[in-house]
Amino acid sequence: MKPWKWLLAALLAALLGFGLGIALYGPGALLQTPLGQTVLLQLMPSKYPSNALVGAATPIPTFTVQGFNGHPRQLPTLGRWQIINYWASWCGPCRKEMPWFNQVHATSQGRYEIIGIALEAPSQAQTLLQDIPLQFSVYHEPPGPEDSSVILGNRWGVLPYTVLIDPQGRLQKQHIGPFTDAEHLQTWLQEALTTAP
Repeated sequence: MKPWKWLLAALLAALLGFGLGIALYGPGALLQTPLGQTVLLQLMPSKYPSNALVGAATPIPTFTVQGFNGHPRQLPTLGRWQIINYWASWCGPCRKEMPWFNQVHATSQGRYEIIGIALEAPSQAQTLLQDIPLQFSVYHEPPGPEDSSVILGNRWGVLPYTVLIDPQGRLQKQHIGPFTDAEHLQTWLQEALTTAP
């Protein structure tokens, strides 16, 4: 057999193994790398249309979410970095990463604001808030094709979904799915803050 045929056979076997691994175990490992996030963004079919572009020079449109106290809030807030994490009480990975957001919030020293937005009814979201007291601002809105996560690029309706918005109100970074631990979240954030224009 010629060397190029061996190479082709090896490449096909690797691709088959990769595809089989994702089919059997899901895209979890793929989601943990920047390359994996980029590949998934390109391959995963959209559930909702979205015009949001990461790193675009145009600020994203403002949107309003409701506080658990009944007071609305417009986002994004210009003049500061904001990390927005979308979650739901029924989402196991969302529950798992909430303490990590608390840790990162505790070390933020005012450099950025963490905001949690529950994509479900407030009564349902309260179950998570009772189990895991959050130290950062939390809001809610109904899920669907018009929710703010879609405005911010979540064309797939995936939870958890996290974005970083710069002080000019531009979408700088997004993360589909859960972080692996607090260090992964902190690294994702620091990479964005140090490389942003």
